[in-house]
Order: sequence, then structure tokens, then C-alpha cells
Amino acid sequence: MNQEDVKEEVRSRNDIVDVVAQYVRLQQAGGVHKGLCPFHKEKTPSFNVDTRRQAFHCFGCGEGGDAFAFIMRIEGVDFPTALQMLGKRVGMDVEPQRGPGDKG
Repeated sequence: MNQEDVKEEVRSRNDIVDVVAQYVRLQQAGGVHKGLCPFHKEKTPSFNVDTRRQAFHCFGCGEGGDAFAFIMRIEGVDFPTALQMLGKRVGMDVEPQRGPGDKG
């Protein structure tokens, strides 16, 4: 399986609502889940997670993206690490990505 296939497999196995709910208390409101944004202080929920689009967006600070972007931002990690973390979460052993200058 090439790296792009691995990325898509990890993405398809991780529901973004389940991923975000490990960090943010979410409440369902129609087709989205809402909660307080973990990226800035707020008293009224402006953080939305859309099951259908598999994406999150905060209307307060503008942060948004997919499960990879959420993990990268909340954990302070790069994409390869986020890929490994989400892979591990669903029982996939994801090999570290190699850069163009890496020896292997």
C-alpha cells in the first residue's frame, strides 16, 4: 500500500467526531456536533464538527480541517506523527514517512 492509500485508509477508519470527542465535550445539534473550542477561550460553543463532511470548524477563531489537522493542532505534532497516532487508534501499524533525504 502506498503512502496516499495508507493516509486514506487511516482517514476512513477514524470518524472525526470520535477523534475530537477524546479532547472536547461535544453535543449533537442536528447534523453537527458542537462544543467549546479547544484552541481559544470561549463561553459559548462556536466549535462545530460535521459528521457528513468529516471536518471541524470554529466560527470564533477560524481553525478548521480534518482529523489529521485536528490532531496536529491539539497535540502539537507534524503530519507523519498525526498519521501514526490516528493509525494506532484504529489498530493500523503506520510506518514513519521518509523524506527525500532520508536513508533507508
